[in-house]
Amino acid sequence: MRSTKIRFQMRVVTVVAATLLACLLSNPATAQTPTRNPLPRVGTIKDYPATGLMVGCGNLYYYKAADSESTTANYVFLSRGDGSHAWMNLDGRDVRLLQFKSGVGANRRMRGYFYRYRGVRITVEIEEYTPAVGAVEHASKMKITLRSGRAVRIVQAVGGSDC
Repeated sequence: MRSTKIRFQMRVVTVVAATLLACLLSNPATAQTPTRNPLPRVGTIKDYPATGLMVGCGNLYYYKAADSESTTANYVFLSRGDGSHAWMNLDGRDVRLLQFKSGVGANRRMRGYFYRYRGVRITVEIEEYTPAVGAVEHASKMKITLRSGRAVRIVQAVGGSDC
């Protein structure tokens, strides 16, 4: 009688241990590692003279909307007036963007430029606006959208043309 009781207890312990092991192995969510954001970080252009956009009229200069005033030290987007020869600082490197499309929005106040950099699609929307009275005057505001798969990063910028 004693041996049947011991066998029963051993079976219970074995079933409980097997169930616990199955639960631990079937739930990989408990040991997830964080994934790196596939989109590059947008920074300020480091070598402004190297872009070749220092001379001529009609160049576009934009800096993050959070910055209070424009200097050559904090531009996040530079290009010719038609959107060509565009530069940004992505992941700490000044890079020239490959433009593949441009256009004017339906309301005629918005212009759009479309670029690629490696596997990232970059959409730049520029909208002319009139600033509030007493505010720092800027000719336009910009929305830069970076996309790669489902990942999206948006940067707001302000600026305008040099002449």
